[in-house]
Amino acid sequence: MNNLRPFQIILLGVFGLFGIIGLIFFGFYRGGSDALPAYAEGVTIWGVLDERVMRSTLSELEIENFERVEYIQKSVASFNLELLNAIAEGYAPDLIVLPSSEIVTHRAKLFSFPYESFPERAYRETYVDGADTYLFVDGVYALPFAVDPLVLYWNKDMFASNGLAEPPRTWEALISNVVPALTRVGSDNNISRSAIAFGEYANVLNAKSILSLLFLQSGTTIAEENIQGAYEITLGAREQEGLPPAEAALSFYTQFALPSSASYSWNRTFASDRSAFTGGILGMYFGHGSEYGVIERANPNLNFDIARVPQGTTATAYRGFGTFYAFAIPRAASNPDGAYAAMQILSGAQVAPQLARAFGMSPVHRAVIAAGTTDARAQVLYQESLIARAWLDPNSIGSATAFRAMVEDVTSGRSRVGNAVEDAIARLQLLF
Repeated sequence: MNNLRPFQIILLGVFGLFGIIGLIFFGFYRGGSDALPAYAEGVTIWGVLDERVMRSTLSELEIENFERVEYIQKSVASFNLELLNAIAEGYAPDLIVLPSSEIVTHRAKLFSFPYESFPERAYRETYVDGADTYLFVDGVYALPFAVDPLVLYWNKDMFASNGLAEPPRTWEALISNVVPALTRVGSDNNISRSAIAFGEYANVLNAKSILSLLFLQSGTTIAEENIQGAYEITLGAREQEGLPPAEAALSFYTQFALPSSASYSWNRTFASDRSAFTGGILGMYFGHGSEYGVIERANPNLNFDIARVPQGTTATAYRGFGTFYAFAIPRAASNPDGAYAAMQILSGAQVAPQLARAFGMSPVHRAVIAAGTTDARAQVLYQESLIARAWLDPNSIGSATAFRAMVEDVTSGRSRVGNAVEDAIARLQLLF
């Protein structure tokens, strides 16, 4: 080194500086849409969505290196524990399919994109409003690709046979016209045919989603993050006049299971609302859009259709409920660069709509929805996707238990509606 001339020392220094810059550049650069990095050793995705559908859709995509993207289906019951164990033991997946109901549960485990690199305005202009469930004060935690909105399935033959030409568009019409026309209740309070399966929890498959819908329509966001980054329960928010929103929604829901109510149309003697609907003894079933194929296969002879969920007559801003699905990167991912490249493609406006359709859901890109569709069923899903909302669920299993207790405390007579709501709020606060 002592024999080197000044010029040689300067030249070596320059090359060394460029080497350092190169390392930094390649360590952080992820490229644009024309220069996505290779998937290296491959990308592994975990999720609870159907493996056959996901793999079939991925195999149809003519994208370079996509044969190195593998999807593995996990059960709903074990997913959270398996992910936690995988992170602890060092074999975490590179991407996960994240339902909106699980974002709070997994938030601390996920990589986030600060708004400096992914502007909030760009996100909101790209996706429908309900997709903002993945936005937090410190950034974007996932990129959505689909929403599974709650819709109204209705038995066209049952409606027509009782002089009804169309499904109800408002809750008021449902109570005043549809319930009396379709429900058959004997003198012993035995229900031989029902218009709607509201009021109970155990035999209503989507009871939590239905209650979420009613709460959101009543004006409460149920739970949200404040500007300080803390979670708040808004379910108990009160207005100056009338019943508090949550109490009004719970009172509306439970009336259908009370024999003393004029709207009595459901009780615990039924196995489940979906089986009653496919069996032809339930006029309306509130289910998610992805259930269409399940219902069709259960009874190929059932003459049914889907419609938008009813709204209040005086509603000025329509609200729906849906489960959103997004791709997120665990902090412990072994191939984060490959995961980022795959996520960009899978959540993009070209591929994401294909995934949404394959699962019987709606896309979430505003541009795709604005372009419209000629599929009659998809049109309903598109419309519902624009008004669908989710909420920050602290723990999907724990909140389901809280919602069930809230309903059954009222229908059993153990609590008044107001007390049942207060108890549910307390349970949700403990979960946070």
